[in-house]
Amino acid sequence: MSKNWYKGNLHTHTALLGSTGPTSPEAVVRWYKEHGYDWLAITDHDVLTEYETEDLVMVRGQEVGKSMPSGNGPIHVNGFGISNRVEFIDLDEKVPTMQASIDGIHAAGGMASLNHPNDRNSYLAEHVLQTKGASFIEVFNGGPGKNNDGGPDRPSTEETWDTVLSGGQRLYGIATDDAHTYDEFRPDRANPGRGWDFVKVDELTEESILEALRTGEFYASNGVTLNDVSSDTSALSLSIQATSAESFLTRFIGMNGRVLSDQVGSAARYSIKGDEGYVRATVISSTGAKAWVQPVFLNPVT
Repeated sequence: MSKNWYKGNLHTHTALLGSTGPTSPEAVVRWYKEHGYDWLAITDHDVLTEYETEDLVMVRGQEVGKSMPSGNGPIHVNGFGISNRVEFIDLDEKVPTMQASIDGIHAAGGMASLNHPNDRNSYLAEHVLQTKGASFIEVFNGGPGKNNDGGPDRPSTEETWDTVLSGGQRLYGIATDDAHTYDEFRPDRANPGRGWDFVKVDELTEESILEALRTGEFYASNGVTLNDVSSDTSALSLSIQATSAESFLTRFIGMNGRVLSDQVGSAARYSIKGDEGYVRATVISSTGAKAWVQPVFLNPVT
């Protein structure tokens, strides 16, 4: 059976968090269904929403974490495929609090995603590298104030991802919208539809989606659609769904964020030499939208 690409979101909120608009689980699912999504994870804070519907394939999820009163910023970790609610444990410092959430998600049978690194100075690569067991990091979060591009004294989320990868942690990059507001669409509102992930599976089920996420058979996007991605330890190649109004730059990146190759056009291929540490790709549209292709890891797990 051939595999196909299916679009979904991994960071979604409903009225349980105090979101605005028609934000019951039913209404939220309806929005994503009407806008071309195939699957969805509802990740309300500190509650497991097990909502069943025939409209979308649902992935069980929860956002573990609150804003920490100790001034360490919001330490939020999403759990996917969990079997029960995970308790948030505030240990006053970033690293032990992050690790407690990761461990709680593992104990519930799920995979952990480190959310919005630059949200109110949440965490840096140095903090991630002191933890173990996470599977994903948000390379893009579409909510206001998430500062994906960083600043003069703050690396971009993509730079943080590369630093973590170069430090030996095998985290896949995801893009999400972190939606809270469904009735008023403007830049300072956390609206749906700003970031998503395409998984490649032969059958659309929660189990197949989780397996594709676990193995990195997906790409992240905030506006670029890929026709296909092919990778092994010899090459990473991709083709882009292009329009006449767009042009594309594909940037292949290796250890320490080193640019390995820049290629212009609707298709790109990088032949792997073997000394790159890892090879991933960022596709940049002339519109400013991007897609992020998962790393090919070349070094053994340590």
